[in-house]
Amino acid sequence: MLFDSLKNNRLLVATALFLMLYFHSCAQDKGSFQKDQAEVLLEEMEQNEDFFDALRLRSDLNLGANKRILYTTIDDIKAFDQNYKGTEMSLEYVIRDRLHTAIFLNQKKNQLQSMDGSEFGLSQKLSAVELTNELVSFIGRMYYGADEVKALAQ
Repeated sequence: MLFDSLKNNRLLVATALFLMLYFHSCAQDKGSFQKDQAEVLLEEMEQNEDFFDALRLRSDLNLGANKRILYTTIDDIKAFDQNYKGTEMSLEYVIRDRLHTAIFLNQKKNQLQSMDGSEFGLSQKLSAVELTNELVSFIGRMYYGADEVKALAQ
């Protein structure tokens, strides 16, 4: 009788361990699938003709991405050809190189996706100059962006 009790307990423990491992494995597969799906969407976005990738990436950070993405309602990259605040740098260069930010034109609204994946709404119906100024100000208030914005003044 004691032997049968131990045998049943072993079977229960073994079954419980098997189920725990199975469910843990399924949870990892789902997380992996979601990550793979996000990577596919990013690749598709980067192949879009309205997507202008960051010219310089942040390799010194351990965040979800090494660049930000500016989604904008502006429909022509030439709008960013103007010089930034009396410098020799164009608005596009400031955004894409100095601020490590890709530009995605023709979007429904202006918003910024940070390197950790957070999304922030920006003002709507702005010119390229106004949008760039707001973007610089916004990134300058970020922990990692403050140094990038300080470097613009130098």
